[in-house]
Amino acid sequence: MNPRRIGLALFVGAWIVAITYSVTAGGTSPERLDDATARTVESNCLVAQRALARLPALPQPTTPEETATRLDRENEIFDRMVARQRAVHPAKKTPAAALRAWLGDWQRLITARDHYVGDLRTKGREARFVEPAYKGIDPIADKMNDWILEQGTRTQTCNTDALQAEVVNGPRRYETAT
Repeated sequence: MNPRRIGLALFVGAWIVAITYSVTAGGTSPERLDDATARTVESNCLVAQRALARLPALPQPTTPEETATRLDRENEIFDRMVARQRAVHPAKKTPAAALRAWLGDWQRLITARDHYVGDLRTKGREARFVEPAYKGIDPIADKMNDWILEQGTRTQTCNTDALQAEVVNGPRRYETAT
């Protein structure tokens, strides 16, 4: 048998084992919250999602002022959610630091949304939403959602998509993954 093929087969086999392990091992991240803390974090996100879903839909088309008013209301809900999350104190140091960093990212996103509200009120239709970036390149929401993915399915409502956090124009769809 060709040594090159054997080497390739071993490499592919090792790669498959590594991927399988990383997908099935779960819970090995040092940033992973304990179950009770994850339930509290998820509950806080679910309360926010339900409050967001109760807001009246924006008319289509909408004016910049109507959009600004809606974003103000959403940001108030996000601010309350972040405040509730800050009251959560994981027992271990690394998950606690990761939760604080995630909440810092939430604050950056809320601040960007607030700036957009101000621009809507001063620049009207010329206003543009600028989502904060992680390391100057990736949208901050990607980093935020990566941490949520490390928590498994225990905090799925905390994903920025479930909360429609990056949606600043147009209709919102609040769906919890099942």
